[in-house]
Amino acid sequence: MTCNDNSVAKFTLKAEAFRDHVLRSTAGQVVCYDSLQAKSTYGANTIAAEREITGAFKVLPVEGEEGRHADELNISTIVRLAGEYQIALYPISSGNNWGYGSANPVDDAEPCFILDLSRLKRIEINAQQGIVRLQPGVTQQELRDRLDSDNLRLMVPVTGAGPTCSLVGNAIERGYGITPHTDHFAAVTSLTAILADGSLYRSAVNSLDQTSEKTVDSSYKWGLGPYLDGLFSQSNLGIVTDMTIRLAPLPECVESFYFFCHDDKNLEPLVTLVTGILKDFPGVVGSINLLDCRRMLSMVVQRSNDNDMNDLEYVERLQASHKVYKWTCIGSLYGNHEVVQAVKRQITKRIKEVECVNRSLFISAKRLKRAAKIFDLLPQQLFSGLRSQLAALQKSTLIMRGIPSEVALPLAYWRNEQTPTAVTALNPARDNCGLLWYAPLIPVSNSKIREFVDMVRTVCPKYGIEPLITMTALRHDCIDSTIPLLFNRSDAKAVESAKRCLDELFIRGCERGFVPYRLNIEQQRRFLSADDPHWALVRKIKQAIDPKNIIAPKRYNP
Repeated sequence: MTCNDNSVAKFTLKAEAFRDHVLRSTAGQVVCYDSLQAKSTYGANTIAAEREITGAFKVLPVEGEEGRHADELNISTIVRLAGEYQIALYPISSGNNWGYGSANPVDDAEPCFILDLSRLKRIEINAQQGIVRLQPGVTQQELRDRLDSDNLRLMVPVTGAGPTCSLVGNAIERGYGITPHTDHFAAVTSLTAILADGSLYRSAVNSLDQTSEKTVDSSYKWGLGPYLDGLFSQSNLGIVTDMTIRLAPLPECVESFYFFCHDDKNLEPLVTLVTGILKDFPGVVGSINLLDCRRMLSMVVQRSNDNDMNDLEYVERLQASHKVYKWTCIGSLYGNHEVVQAVKRQITKRIKEVECVNRSLFISAKRLKRAAKIFDLLPQQLFSGLRSQLAALQKSTLIMRGIPSEVALPLAYWRNEQTPTAVTALNPARDNCGLLWYAPLIPVSNSKIREFVDMVRTVCPKYGIEPLITMTALRHDCIDSTIPLLFNRSDAKAVESAKRCLDELFIRGCERGFVPYRLNIEQQRRFLSADDPHWALVRKIKQAIDPKNIIAPKRYNP
């Protein structure tokens, strides 16, 4: 046996001892997976990343009134034992982090166990305050179902990732949506985290409050003293086991709006119109999406191997047949009827004063239902393009009302050899889809936005990737873009081309001031510099509270 063989054998024995110790110490509240089972259960992803996974623990919920405390105790025990055995843990919520690495660890240089918290699903709602306390396993759909069963007019902070994705996980990744509380981590009012020594972190306000309700901690984000909750978003400094989120109320009136622009040259004044609306009507208007024609077509056209969105003539034919414009803006107005109508009049007036909008549409969910009924009375062969657009609009309207939807998920199957079915919930990782996300922040200036669009349209086709552009105006001074790089996972050349495309977008984008707000597990290993002052400070904090590097090595921490 070689020295290397000795090392492997010693670790195998250590891993088995660790696994056995965890099972004994958690009294049957943890399911254990060996390496093969863990790889099979958690290894699938859409970015063609390969990781070695030593094993996995799935924490089961403890029933009863003290269940939440017992869940934390079990997690704390696992973390403490990991420290004793010096074995790394990679915590996940649902693991459905599609396009960024799913449930896979950032770094597998050292053996690592997945710590799966997806079965922890407690929900506590303060209906009067509109605040919900969640465990990591609660999905968008599960919160929606609970709100509906309690007859509460509150909105789920939905995303395009779909109904099966974790709310806590999305907030930790600083995700965003199109509903009124656009910035999902900004809506987090408090959290509980377990540190690498097994101890519990809560805010100073929580500690000082002697009542059982802890109301002020759940309603006041900033706490007392240095604000530390933010240390646990996009980091590996602790394991979030509990989170309180402020939910937006579903107002009396929700009216979606759509602006359509025929000429690509009018993008700049269109952006000016959008940012002006967000600046002047905060609270009434949520975020606004700007989608180019290819991105809109990807929502209404069935992908086949015979078409190519990089073929401009083909794209123009599709635009004509499906009545799709060069740019489409989508947003919603929230408020009582009088407020919504007043803002609607103001927006309509602004549209008339500009030449960039060729058509606008304000429509409620009720009007969409009426339109669908009319189409149902007509022969199926008529208005096929409008029918597909109407179906897409109906699904997007659900998201704007805080109702989870799979409307965006079929996009991940664009280059897939397998067509998604309605039999089971869509799962791009399970179904071997090829998807990478390029998600940069863009300076809010007309020249930079045009530069960004030109860059994406230049880089993507070089690698056989279709430039499907969405830009989201989160506020009047903040625009993010999400560019899906879609490829055939079964084609090794396509996989390599997609990764090279993402690399070039990242490098050229940073040179131009387009900096991603999140990175996938491969990018975190390759592009974060340990010499950068920011990451140097993060590393010092990590060394202070996790000196054995137990929790998620290398996750946003080079």
